[in-house]
Amino acid sequence: MGIIVNNESQLIQRLQDKIKKVASENLGVDAARYDHEEMMLFPNVGFQRKEGDWRLNLHGWRFQSSKRNKLLGESSSAAAERIARLLATSEQLVYYNDSFQRDRLKPFMVEDQKNEKIQIIIGTKYNYTTKTDSEGQFRTSFIIPNADVQAMKKTLNNDQIITYKAIGDNKDVWEGKVYLLERQGLSVISDIDDTIKISEVLDKIRLVANTFIHGFRVVEGKKRND
Repeated sequence: MGIIVNNESQLIQRLQDKIKKVASENLGVDAARYDHEEMMLFPNVGFQRKEGDWRLNLHGWRFQSSKRNKLLGESSSAAAERIARLLATSEQLVYYNDSFQRDRLKPFMVEDQKNEKIQIIIGTKYNYTTKTDSEGQFRTSFIIPNADVQAMKKTLNNDQIITYKAIGDNKDVWEGKVYLLERQGLSVISDIDDTIKISEVLDKIRLVANTFIHGFRVVEGKKRND
């Protein structure tokens, strides 16, 4: 059953691609104008292997917004504000002196774009193609020689980060970052909420306000030096 469903979704995707191509080539229609697809590239880590080369991990999410989802997001956030203000105590109410930030609610109100081809370009030598899964996400990794990684670091004048490009089917280009971890050194991996960023998870009203309303605040003494 799973194979049948997967084949059907791939067939639909190929049909959509064909319609776009025909409309673009024969009817002069710019299909990209009608596709409001976006991409979120998550910060990732590259590890230097014992062989000396590097494994670069990439993770991204392809999604599409719509007027219906935008309207749903706006009405949902308005309802959430009313409920939060109703439930908040007088002490908590000061946390609701502003409106919900729509950009933070947006990822909850979009449609995943599955089985979509994503072109990955790393530096000037590496060009790959991957595909999104049923949730619109892609997770992939590449092995790249140390010499090429060092050259990319010099190009960016940064010994901790290299960048890459992810290109969608509408030729839209997005830039992602890979943070490099040498084989020698100390890395601290920590929880974010109330360890690095103030969230106040024990108070649900304040948690919602800190997540969807206020600007993110760094826990005192935890500010990162870039």
